[in-house]
Amino acid sequence: MANVISIMCPNLTCRAVLRVPQQTRGKKVRCAQCGTTLTIPKSGTAPPPDRLSDLPARPPK
Repeated sequence: MANVISIMCPNLTCRAVLRVPQQTRGKKVRCAQCGTTLTIPKSGTAPPPDRLSDLPARPPK
């Protein structure tokens, strides 16, 4: 399964795990569970786990 990307649906009421081919990087896909459209990130776009503390905090609601 090296050619498959696993990504979680961003819809907070769904959170299904999507498994898509590597070729979908940078393309939009639709969650089969809830229909939410999301873009599969291109390779290397997520910050490494040790850099998560450098991200800005969410503004208060």
